[in-house]
Amino acid sequence: MVVLFLIVYPTVPVSAAEVFFGADSTTVSVDDELTVDVFLNTEDEDINAVAGRILISEIFWQLKEIKDGDSIINFWAERPQFVRGEISFSGVIPGGYSGQKGLIFSAVFRARQAGESIMAIQNAQALLNDGQGTETKTTPYNLQLIISEPALSPAVTGEIATASPPSVKEQDKTMPEEFVPTVAVDTDMFDGQYFLVFAAQDKESGIDHYEIQENRRQKIKIKQWVNGVSPYLLTDQKLSSYVYVKAVDKSGNSRITMLSPQNPRSEYRNYLIFGILIIIGFMLAAFSRRKKL
Repeated sequence: MVVLFLIVYPTVPVSAAEVFFGADSTTVSVDDELTVDVFLNTEDEDINAVAGRILISEIFWQLKEIKDGDSIINFWAERPQFVRGEISFSGVIPGGYSGQKGLIFSAVFRARQAGESIMAIQNAQALLNDGQGTETKTTPYNLQLIISEPALSPAVTGEIATASPPSVKEQDKTMPEEFVPTVAVDTDMFDGQYFLVFAAQDKESGIDHYEIQENRRQKIKIKQWVNGVSPYLLTDQKLSSYVYVKAVDKSGNSRITMLSPQNPRSEYRNYLIFGILIIIGFMLAAFSRRKKL
């Protein structure tokens, strides 16, 4: 079967950012899977934040998974998630993005029943990378899809059934890529308290979630992991703890990154000074004995 890759582009160019869909095909059969990409066209603007909602009819489509491993978004304020027929998303691109086809995220659906459906984009917003977060005009473009009745089964046609190829989740054995969390403070966030910013990439199955742990000692405790999202308000506002961030992909692979304390606890400094004094004491005692001999 020949599959054409179709991208739904606007027919009339306008001077505004655009959020639009891309799909392997606009015609599928019941029980087929379809990957739908959501793209950003900045129209020569420099964009550093984008948000919106994707409306999907649950009568026609069942969501299988959402992938954001190749997204232009570095920090998610609201990671794409499917709730009651819609996918909401909101994210930031530090340094900005300018391009015609920046991938925001991809979603894999299974067609449930025959008919015509439209995936619609609502409340699309884009902010300029101008230091002020100025909102620019954003034009959404919807995607019309046709679902046909399934073809006759192999038992009727005489075709030989073949095993389905393994999914991306089954194939992914690679941990997420290396990433560097950052401690930040902003008077407009968390009442000026310290928070953690992080974003990992996983090019295969995509990031599923993050777990965070704050410890006074350089030791990971299995039962102290807590789920968290970026930005994450730090419990230890004195910044005297080790902070561990675990990125887990949708196949269960994980990578852990550690941040050392910015302000080590005084008790450890006291231990170090005490140890140095003991060593100096032993050295003076040994020197004194030699001198008497």
